[in-house]
Amino acid sequence: MYDEILVPTDGSAGVEQALDHAVALASKFDARIHTIYVLQTPEMADTLEGDELGDILDRLDEAGRQAVEDVRRQARNAGLSDIETAVRRGVPEAEIRAYIDEQEIDLVVMATEGRTGSAREMLGSVTEEVVRSTSAPVLTVNVGEES
Repeated sequence: MYDEILVPTDGSAGVEQALDHAVALASKFDARIHTIYVLQTPEMADTLEGDELGDILDRLDEAGRQAVEDVRRQARNAGLSDIETAVRRGVPEAEIRAYIDEQEIDLVVMATEGRTGSAREMLGSVTEEVVRSTSAPVLTVNVGEES
């Protein structure tokens, strides 16, 4: 049923809960886990130049590499060995959608915020956009505290 499962990460603790669900499904269906971190270039980048911008982007890229490596390590600790990682720059929801298409992802597992209010507040804007714009099923995992 599922061969390719994507767990987008932003490096937050909530991703661990989403990964737990993805690992359980990957184990059941002998699926590969994918994880992606998308670095959204800060708006301030237009005001920075040369080395200053390069240093900031290097630090942000390193944070992304660390986030996907954390997911890889947790998945391996759970007994999985087939894990793909990606770090990209761009608009997170657009890069996640592109990755879904490129890698023929069967299921996306994303962490959400658990707040009352609009769908944007409940899901988070990136999760909401992915749910609305991809044909792949998206499992949302509530990791926030209800207010």
